[in-house]
Amino acid sequence: MHILVPDDPMFMTWFLEMEEPLFHTLHYLHLAKLPEDQAEKIRRAYDSWGDIQRAMPGHLTWHMAKTFENAEYRRRDSKGYSLYGPDGEQLISMYPVEVSVESLSSLSECLRLFELAELELRSPLAEALAEIREPDLDRELVENYRRILEALNLSAPRALVAELLGAAPEVSLNGVLYAEYADYRDRICHALSTGDWFLYTMHRSLYL
Repeated sequence: MHILVPDDPMFMTWFLEMEEPLFHTLHYLHLAKLPEDQAEKIRRAYDSWGDIQRAMPGHLTWHMAKTFENAEYRRRDSKGYSLYGPDGEQLISMYPVEVSVESLSSLSECLRLFELAELELRSPLAEALAEIREPDLDRELVENYRRILEALNLSAPRALVAELLGAAPEVSLNGVLYAEYADYRDRICHALSTGDWFLYTMHRSLYL
């Protein structure tokens, strides 16, 4: 199946945060302390995350920008294709990425594991997550994982995916395809905001 990955700093920053500090630190510093069934779920999820990351375009590295202004500048300077709406306005590009149902299922199972651990408080996994979160940094690692997974599970419009597969240096969407793009864009922003109107508004502003 294909998903659409947006050339979007919020999405990419949180997606990569799943690997570092979350999966990487769990795998190398905490896995031996966990029950084997939990350790195996985390291993499978880490492998699945890697499969998705390797399927993404290699140039999506500008996500490291710390501000929306820098992100916008680096988007214009990226090595991807340029996407335009019916009136010639430049849009944030989206890239079809093939993922397996198994990969998404592994990530979902791991999310449930993390959510239960956050409720237990004193389990080895709960203690590991608390250590990685670093309270003074107020990291929302599990919440951001949940947001990214919801975005990854969005059903991508088939016609839009077909139009963007192997996109040329420039692609212009007609009215019908733009409507699909706009709907998918809004669903991504909603998934990543989880009901936070301010966060939704700030994220949505990147696409204007």
